[in-house]
Amino acid sequence: MKTFFKVITLATAMGTISAANAADVQKIGVVFPSKVMQESPQRERIIKKLESEFKGRYEKLQSLEKEIKNLQTKIKKDGELLGKNEVTGLQRQIEVKVSEYKLSRKAFEEDQRRRQSEEQQKSLAVVRDVINTIAKEGQYDLILNGEQIVFSKPGLDISDKVIQEISTK
Repeated sequence: MKTFFKVITLATAMGTISAANAADVQKIGVVFPSKVMQESPQRERIIKKLESEFKGRYEKLQSLEKEIKNLQTKIKKDGELLGKNEVTGLQRQIEVKVSEYKLSRKAFEEDQRRRQSEEQQKSLAVVRDVINTIAKEGQYDLILNGEQIVFSKPGLDISDKVIQEISTK
């Protein structure tokens, strides 16, 4: 019976050692997506693209805001000189322009958020493709999202490789 326990203990110890050795052989990488997105040249391209796409609408909103301020200033400055009907007319113009401004601004913000989301999804797809390419070429067994793990050794971080690879695309 003692021999049986010795054999079982020895087999368990060897199995544990084999599992530990197998774990040492596995290649693991860690990627920090927020770092990749922040330092990626794609980020600047996306920002410039969206700025140019929404520039005209943004300028129209600024112009409308300026018109509202000018009308408000006119009422404050010349309100006493103007007739009651003129002041009422200017106040109505302000209300109409404020309503137009609010509606335009809401549509602008929604469209801008939607486009940012679309561009970000495209960018994330590129990042995923690059990570998959690096994983295959580097023969990684596992690549983890660094923002969702508690600890990893800095040597496992392949974010810079991903950024460098994205820069060439």
